[in-house]
Amino acid sequence: MTFPGKALPRTGAALALVTVGLGLNLRASILLGPHLHARFHAGPRAYLLLIILPVLVAAVARLPAGVLTDRYGARVMFPAVSLLGAVSVIALGLAESLPAVVVAGTAAGASSSAFVVGAAFVARLAPYGRRGRLLGVYGLGVALAVALSAVSWFLDREGRVAAIVLGGLLMAFAAAAAAMGRPGGEETRGEEARGEEAREGDEAAAVAAAMGRARGVKFGDADRSGSALRECAALVRLAATSSVTLLYVVALSGMVSIGLFLPVYLVSAQHLSWFDALVVTGSLVMTAAVARLAGGWCTDRRPTARLLVFCYGGAAALCVAVGLAPQWWPVIAGIAVCDGVAGGALLALIGKAARPYNVGAVLGVTGAAGALGAIFPALLLAGLFRVTGSFLTAWTLLGAVLLAAGLYVHTRGLYVGLGLPVGFRPDPSPTATTVAVLAEPDTRVGAAAVVAGLAELATSDEVVIVYGAGDGPGLTPEGLAAGLRARLPRHSVVAIRVTDHPELLGKDALLLTEHMEAGALAIAVTPVASLADVAGDLAIYLQADRVLTVSYDLAEGTALHPA
Repeated sequence: MTFPGKALPRTGAALALVTVGLGLNLRASILLGPHLHARFHAGPRAYLLLIILPVLVAAVARLPAGVLTDRYGARVMFPAVSLLGAVSVIALGLAESLPAVVVAGTAAGASSSAFVVGAAFVARLAPYGRRGRLLGVYGLGVALAVALSAVSWFLDREGRVAAIVLGGLLMAFAAAAAAMGRPGGEETRGEEARGEEAREGDEAAAVAAAMGRARGVKFGDADRSGSALRECAALVRLAATSSVTLLYVVALSGMVSIGLFLPVYLVSAQHLSWFDALVVTGSLVMTAAVARLAGGWCTDRRPTARLLVFCYGGAAALCVAVGLAPQWWPVIAGIAVCDGVAGGALLALIGKAARPYNVGAVLGVTGAAGALGAIFPALLLAGLFRVTGSFLTAWTLLGAVLLAAGLYVHTRGLYVGLGLPVGFRPDPSPTATTVAVLAEPDTRVGAAAVVAGLAELATSDEVVIVYGAGDGPGLTPEGLAAGLRARLPRHSVVAIRVTDHPELLGKDALLLTEHMEAGALAIAVTPVASLADVAGDLAIYLQADRVLTVSYDLAEGTALHPA
């Protein structure tokens, strides 16, 4: 196993290359808009309707791009996507008529599937504890796309020469990507089947390999031996019932909608010039990209539901504020920040939790859903404005959707089910892996009852107990282990002290996994102050089906409830 920091130069160079590639491909995918305005002087309504076409193509392309990335790797898929984008933008620059420009610009929308290809690459490349941050850095390719747009605007207002130059840059990047070294963990399925647990640079992958038992259907756990079409269908069905998809749609659609509709809104409602509207939009898109990095960094340090609740709630309040006081339109920057942080946090959680052999497919599903979801706010704002002559109703409805997402997270919490941050409470079964979280203060009164409850849980579930040891009169870790041995004489019970450092916890998780594979009941001991963080991280490492908090009350006895 390679621990964080051993291959930083190689990681940094690969990350820089794919980030540049993302910027070039995203610039290609949004090239239709400037051409519609500069060359054909399209009005706001026609502009909005036509600019949605590349987004639809992007939504369709992201899922197969993710599945094919899992099969053939980023070294194959990044050049393929980039060459497709190069051909499209060169055709866009050479096209003379509006229909030809629209067709070429729509085809260029497929270039945005580069986001899925690169994100899957980075998720395999990055050490587990730094995955959120590196995915956030990779997301700064959006800012690079905005910078390229600004340079193109100043040097070539019509955009035809810039489109051809961009096509050449994409071809150069395709050549560089084809020669790119394969990171630890960037393997095709055949290689992965020959030795997944030997994969370097990905502690989570090693844990998933050691934990490779059949646990029923999981999000992202499609049939690896079937066809790509069958895998796509299975993932779409699973995503349709996944909370994480809906939460990511809400966050990502806000960011994409800003790029789609904000110029039209600023021109129509705030009477800004088209140039000023584009400057404001570009600035907010760059702000959201930086915020996404912050969200990934926060998730690496401490995954928490509070962050998402704050982001969704804050964005909802700002939507209502803009609707009630249109002159406060600069607070849209706050909406961009909230959506960016939430999107970065969710992307980090997905990148951490998805299994290495199909992380591309999982990101493809969520990315496609996010692209489709981005169309809804733009059409809602435009449609209701045409009907009512005001944006108040549309802004209020968007705020209600964001508020509902925040309330959902607040109510259900952010514990890991099926390897993803969704609310899930399976029925007890011999194949369910449960992380039971217990703090020393909860053993001070009813220690015997707590031990009995844990022993009963261990007879139905595969249990890992995360015990927060303290200095009080409650059970010591040794006492807890002895009590469980007395209750479960046929079980082997081991207590292991684990680190509270998120980047080093993977090594302890592997040790816990080995004991679990041997049939032991494992107790992970950590200071009570670090209990919540360690339990959350271990649940992700171990791909737990549920996380339960153990408590004791004199009236009700021992209780198990979702963490």
